[in-house]
Amino acid sequence: MTTLIIQVEDEDTESLKKILHDIPYVKNIAVENNTNLNEPSTQYARINSILDKAKGKNLFKDIKDPVEWQREIRKEWDRDF
Repeated sequence: MTTLIIQVEDEDTESLKKILHDIPYVKNIAVENNTNLNEPSTQYARINSILDKAKGKNLFKDIKDPVEWQREIRKEWDRDF
């Protein structure tokens, strides 16, 4: 018997499990969730981790006029749905 290890995004896990359950020769499906192992525990640590990952990526390089950009964002917030 052979064991296959497959990594998928969290939102795709259930879909893949349903597909595998329908295959007659699949004997066992075990799910191991690794997302919580590397997550910082406090909100401060999570924010620091996110900021560290964003460093040096020039996330806002396409914004020509930051003030106008903020106005547009705020207009979107004020819309009635």
